[in-house]
Amino acid sequence: MQEHPLFLGLTRPPKFFGLPLGYFISLALGSVIPFVAFDDVRFLGIALIAYPILWLVADRNPHLFQIVIGVLSTTPRTRTYKRNRGNHYVS
Repeated sequence: MQEHPLFLGLTRPPKFFGLPLGYFISLALGSVIPFVAFDDVRFLGIALIAYPILWLVADRNPHLFQIVIGVLSTTPRTRTYKRNRGNHYVS
C-alpha cells in the first residue's frame, strides 16, 4: 500500500530547527532556561550534545511525546500505588 505524499505531509508534526516541537521544547527547558537562570555556559554544551541525540530519536519516532502523554493520561494508578511505590498490575 502506497501512502499519498499529501497525507504524509499533513500528518507530519511541525518542526523547529529540524526537531518536532515537543523535542525542541524539552531541549530548551533542559538547556537554555538553566543557561539564562544560572549564567553558566556549560548548559549550552548540554544543548550541543542533546540536539543530535534528540534528532536521531525524533527521526525514529516523531510522536514520542504525544504517545507518552496519552499513555500517562489514560492509564490509571492502582489502589496500592503509595504502598508499593509504583503501579503493580496482576492479571
